Amino acid sequence: MLHRSWEYYDEIASKYDYMYEEPYWVLYHMLLELLISDQRINGRILDLGTGTGRWAIDLAKKGMNVVAIDPSEKMLSVAKMKAHLNEVKIDFMKAKGEALPFEKDYFDAVLAMGDVISYCDSPMKLLSEVNRVLKPEGKLVATVDNAFAFLQDFVSNVESKNAEKFMRNKRVLIGDSSVSRIHFHTTPFFPDDIKVLLSKTGFKLIDIAGMVVFAPYDEEKLARNIDDALAWEYRFCREEQLFGRAEHLFFAAAKG
Repeated sequence: MLHRSWEYYDEIASKYDYMYEEPYWVLYHMLLELLISDQRINGRILDLGTGTGRWAIDLAKKGMNVVAIDPSEKMLSVAKMKAHLNEVKIDFMKAKGEALPFEKDYFDAVLAMGDVISYCDSPMKLLSEVNRVLKPEGKLVATVDNAFAFLQDFVSNVESKNAEKFMRNKRVLIGDSSVSRIHFHTTPFFPDDIKVLLSKTGFKLIDIAGMVVFAPYDEEKLARNIDDALAWEYRFCREEQLFGRAEHLFFAAAKG
């Protein structure tokens, strides 16, 4: 049986935040916070695929008007609890990115963290909807799975058939078997794929970066020197020749 991403996240919602406490993920989120800050977004923000509310809560603490949506009821339940504990007001809604329940030109910016564009049923439809609800010159800020990382895994394991299949379909099953039996499809992107998709849906790429280009790290050393690692990651994350080393890609795009 083919499952959807939100079914996986419904099952792991209570464990989700604990799964990302390793030094690598701490570094990842520290870098992502810097890259989001670079975009200087403000006003009314849509956090698309909010999960357990990490970025929605962070933006609300900074005084922004945040609406947060996710198709997973259990992830939303955790996010609401965390927002209450942090004493911030966020409008949480159960919804999918391909059918946003908002009027045209409603948001100043849309966040799509956690690779939601890779995990959705139709990236083209989702981005078209994001374009519709963004104000003129509004910004989309997102992360996606990096196709180079999957290709690296297949080729380095001499799985030529899987590599060829991946290049044809650009989709692959993922999931963490240690926490759930459910697996779902992701659509990873090469950097040029991002540019093409954005162009087709009325966006212009304004920034792109590799997320953690110097991995793998010695986790114990990274934990002790994470600020140093962050400085180097931020310094080189926008170097295109290093994009192939990253498991995820960050990008920002402007409407119109």
